[in-house]
Amino acid sequence: MSSSETVEERVAEFEAHVWDHAQDPFQVDFDTRPPLSHEERQALSTALRSICRGSSDSDLAEVLRQELVRNRKLIYVFLQAAGLTRSKILTDLRAMRRLSESGVRVPSSPDRLHSLPGTWSVAGPYLAKRLRKVLEPLCQTAAPIDGALEAISQATWPGWIRQERAKRQGHEAESRLARILVAMSIPFEPPEKALNPLSGDVQLHDVSFDLVVPSLARPLVCVKATVHTANIGQYGESKDALEIREAGQMLEDHYDRAIRPMLLALVDGVGFRSNRAGLSGVLREADEFCQFRTIWKGAVVPAARLGLKLALGLPKQEIQYHARFLQRYSEALRLHELEDDFLASRHEKQIPAGDGVILAE
Repeated sequence: MSSSETVEERVAEFEAHVWDHAQDPFQVDFDTRPPLSHEERQALSTALRSICRGSSDSDLAEVLRQELVRNRKLIYVFLQAAGLTRSKILTDLRAMRRLSESGVRVPSSPDRLHSLPGTWSVAGPYLAKRLRKVLEPLCQTAAPIDGALEAISQATWPGWIRQERAKRQGHEAESRLARILVAMSIPFEPPEKALNPLSGDVQLHDVSFDLVVPSLARPLVCVKATVHTANIGQYGESKDALEIREAGQMLEDHYDRAIRPMLLALVDGVGFRSNRAGLSGVLREADEFCQFRTIWKGAVVPAARLGLKLALGLPKQEIQYHARFLQRYSEALRLHELEDDFLASRHEKQIPAGDGVILAE
């Protein structure tokens, strides 16, 4: 540091001049919404009347579409009233299997959704359902004030809960896997992950892991979990790749090949589509990986490392798709093809695991 101030003096100066963003005019402008225009009020009133008449989500979606044909920018007042953001509806639609598997395109801007019939057939009811939650209380005539307060509560709830949802969502992956392992009686650390997703990670040679099977004293499988449902940018995804690379290097440095723990990545979410290089880095460094739909793989790997035999039911198309993985662990598996009447015919304990079912035979 070339200047004469000490680090302590610089910290003191920083603290004395921290930006009071709550009072900054630029910031305050964002906290007050301009009054609704006549056209916006009319559009919301039309939607409200449709809801009060008892319209279905598909009928309400058609009412919204007609308003958007007249002015496509009205989509933004509908999204705001429903507690959605411009990007939330797009990322949710891109994650929907119904759209992705049919090849239907999701546009880059919400104000084009209504002009794509295949997309609107899903986006319209999606928006209608959420808008109904906010506006339907206003249909009350016996207690209009109560209805208005409930409408305000519904409208503001998504923003209020967004931070909490994001925090919990980031830990749901390892918690879901932990609950499966508990049901299978497979030990792991930290055991509280199954009950409290926000509990701390464990450290193995100064590297954090979400789960370690069966214990830190005898690690056989080390789990790193990362889920992104929105675009987090190149820095965020590069950080994911860096962390799993460092974890893999630590395992190489501290364990002989014969006893080296396996590095399992539980990685998922449409947020990874924005940076394929970051995702590729995670998948390249991990020994195995799984997702929410293939979380059964996260049960197969620990069972195999522990020398357990696992009965697994999978749909026929999933057995074909994951043939190479299943062959790698064939000695640890009793594989069953899931059919419509398969589960009903079995009396063993059944553990849902994504697209698969684990059977305690």
